[in-house]
Amino acid sequence: MKIMNKTNNMKFFKYVVILIMTSIFVTGSAFMATTNDIVSTINESIARGDAQKLSKYLGSNVEMNILGSSSVYSKTQAVSILSNFFATNPVKSYSIKQGGSISENTKFSIGTYISTNSDSFKIYYVVKKNGLEEQITKFTIEKR
Repeated sequence: MKIMNKTNNMKFFKYVVILIMTSIFVTGSAFMATTNDIVSTINESIARGDAQKLSKYLGSNVEMNILGSSSVYSKTQAVSILSNFFATNPVKSYSIKQGGSISENTKFSIGTYISTNSDSFKIYYVVKKNGLEEQITKFTIEKR
């Protein structure tokens, strides 16, 4: 009977290990997918010139450098500034040039924004994890 118990214990142990490993894999994959979805959604919002959609991902204060004017703005001010930029420079195209992780909790993206009047801009932003949320903490637009 003891042999049977050891066999059952080993089966149970293997089951628990497999369950834990699967949970870790699924949770890690879900986090990475969420992170990538956020960056993708931000990039799609820029490609559409949609400051309102971007506002969902802005932190309460955002460090911004827009065409040489640099300051820290509230979320409301940042949306207004981005809305004005998109209205003045309607999007013709937006392409991602580089992106990735700076650290475990910080992501970035660099893209080229072409307006309908053929002006070219470099857009760079940083997304940081703040508690359970990821938010844009830095947003830069430079004319090329």
